[in-house]
Amino acid sequence: MFSSESINELATALCKAQAVMGGAVKGTGNPFFKSKYANLSDVMQVVKEPFAANGLSYVQFPVSTENSVGVATRLMHTSGQWLEQEFLLPMVLSLIHI
Repeated sequence: MFSSESINELATALCKAQAVMGGAVKGTGNPFFKSKYANLSDVMQVVKEPFAANGLSYVQFPVSTENSVGVATRLMHTSGQWLEQEFLLPMVLSLIHI
């Protein structure tokens, strides 16, 4: 994990935001498993207002290495403080002979 030199203001804001966040509504059906789940839009809807009210935002962008691909997520606060984490998955290359 990467972060700004200090994260005290970000941590305080995140604590306040999480205190008022509810759970995401499981509004999307999965017919294969006959279950419901919260899709990305459902999750973003729950996070949006508490984050904005507490000066929080986030961005995600693609990252890659020679053998992996993934996403980096940066959580930011209006103070300029931030936390960032990358999630990488190995690339599997297969050769198909026809």
